Amino acid sequence: MKTFTQKLTRFLASKTFFYIIIGFFVFEALWFVFSAMYPMAFDENYHFGLVQLYAQHLSPFWSEQPAGADKFGAVVRDPSFFYHYLMSFPYRFIDLFTNSETIQVIFLRLINVAIFAWGLVLFRKVMLRAKASPMLANATLAIYALIPIVPFLAAHVNYDNIFMVLLPLLCLNGFTIIEGLQAKRLELKAVIWFAVLGMASCVVKYPALPIVVAGFVFLAVMFFRAYRARGKYFMPDVKKAFGAFTVPQKYVLLGLTLLFAVFFVQRYGVNMALYKTPVPDCDQVLTVEQCSQYGPWARDHGYVQDLSDDWKPSLVTFTGSWFGGMIHRMFFAINANYTNYLELPLPTYTAGTLAVLGFVALIIWWRAVFRGNTLLAFCITLAFGYIAVLFVNGYMDYARVGRPVAINGRYLLPVLPLLAIALGRGIALTLGKFKAQKAKPYLAVGVILLFLHGGGVFTFILRSDKTWYWPNQAVVNVNEAVRDVLAPVTIEGPKQRP
Repeated sequence: MKTFTQKLTRFLASKTFFYIIIGFFVFEALWFVFSAMYPMAFDENYHFGLVQLYAQHLSPFWSEQPAGADKFGAVVRDPSFFYHYLMSFPYRFIDLFTNSETIQVIFLRLINVAIFAWGLVLFRKVMLRAKASPMLANATLAIYALIPIVPFLAAHVNYDNIFMVLLPLLCLNGFTIIEGLQAKRLELKAVIWFAVLGMASCVVKYPALPIVVAGFVFLAVMFFRAYRARGKYFMPDVKKAFGAFTVPQKYVLLGLTLLFAVFFVQRYGVNMALYKTPVPDCDQVLTVEQCSQYGPWARDHGYVQDLSDDWKPSLVTFTGSWFGGMIHRMFFAINANYTNYLELPLPTYTAGTLAVLGFVALIIWWRAVFRGNTLLAFCITLAFGYIAVLFVNGYMDYARVGRPVAINGRYLLPVLPLLAIALGRGIALTLGKFKAQKAKPYLAVGVILLFLHGGGVFTFILRSDKTWYWPNQAVVNVNEAVRDVLAPVTIEGPKQRP
């Protein structure tokens, strides 16, 4: 007869538990879809406005700055365009049937929830292929779904959601390339898909560039190692692999490669030729008067104007602000007017403790964590490459404008599942060293329960009021009724800093 520990372990590792996670995540995200008024705080009006703009234009390219588009920045040269162009087609469809902005927004939000949920399914595949145990993969994704801004972001009209699909697809094709090279062969189809997905990611949002570059460098090193071992025999493999493609596969792969190559060159290539940078600042493309209508640029420009002559940036000060800001904005609650309230204590402190323990364990056992696991090394290369560039860019902005700006926890969400594989393996190794393997399922359940104590959508419900909701009395009543149930049994802590 199986012990309770064995039964619990088997359940946590099961697909049934994973389906429960997906179901609960979708429930959380739908709560935001039908409760939170438009626009939600993560630039939803910016993204929805660009979707509407592209819906008036058949081509994804512009010969000049579109009329009325200055509030969106330099749209004509913005490389982060593909999400808006893609989403313009379902918008065009719903626009045939209704002019109601509320219905249009909800329709697009539902598509984004489905996209993000697909991303969770793909990330589980990434974790399992990178040798995470099914229990670790499921427990990690359960915790991930209970980070307050995860379902909140999923319910937005926002380009981050499609990147949650592109990144795991990029990883999975990278894995196939790596496994092929380790077996001294070149997986041509995976190479082509990696290139297509890499270019697609970069034209969805330009911060994907460091991830794609890090992946390319990692694979290039693997390739040259394999080439030195096999040399000229790679070329017959390429010819044989291409010849094995069916005719439809050849046309699809060739078509997608050419399409996204055109997209990539038209934005990044032309930007480099005209402005000597892949992502030009707004005032390099438009006039200062035009750029002043674009909120982020106007904010930074104002800060620069007010900067004192004796301003000196401090790396220590910025580092504290960066880490503190990331944690706060991963667990806080925020409304359409950018009023934000403090994170709830239990899920936040639990996440912090888990992260510290995981990084300490990773530092101690890093050899054992990565030994024989090139796929995990690939994941961590992508994650740390992205985080490093994110931090450096943040510091450069801080040094330029005189204060920390654009520090948002949601920027870390795409790479958290990749980090979790290594941190989870480090914690598991630590438990093994202390002969506490049987504690794994109980630790997983304990952490999930602590996150449930106000995490996920519950943070929004507990912190919000009727001004945060759609102007619908039923929506207000339901949220207030659930808050009345949750509040007495939740440790909320202070709502605002003293």
